Amino acid sequence: MKELLRKASEKAILVIIVPAVLLVAVVLLPLVPFLLLYAYFSDKRFQKHYQQFLARMNGACFFCYNSRKSSVEFARDVVVPELAASVHVVFVDGNKVVAGVDSDYISKMLYSIKERKGFPYLLKIEAGRVLDLSVNNQFYSIMIGRKPIMPLVDIINLFFSTKGCVCSS
Repeated sequence: MKELLRKASEKAILVIIVPAVLLVAVVLLPLVPFLLLYAYFSDKRFQKHYQQFLARMNGACFFCYNSRKSSVEFARDVVVPELAASVHVVFVDGNKVVAGVDSDYISKMLYSIKERKGFPYLLKIEAGRVLDLSVNNQFYSIMIGRKPIMPLVDIINLFFSTKGCVCSS
């Protein structure tokens, strides 16, 4: 008897769920082309605004550091005060870029980095291109070794002052 009830409930579930899923698929299927068009035009609009951002921010320099517990205080309290006033400081909290209204564009710049060596990153916008440099090795070498910060500051200033430099160290 229990076996008969179990089989009947399985068949009832199949009779109800399968048509419901098919009905939802039939109703939503015509929406797919519209969703694809929306995604396409949203991306085109974002790319246009991103190019305008790059043009508007030409020459801008960014120091990007993340929320890693072992280094966030060192970056915020030791490195950031040594940066020039014109350098935009960007804090990345997990996957979220904390940079005000331009967060989406800075996030795109960070996701576009080809050689991911680790935070902190230096970004510079020059002629519509984003130049990047990871100072991860130097940063942690100085932080862990309790060495003078000036060699790191010199690397940062050199990157920001050099034109067309696509440096990697």
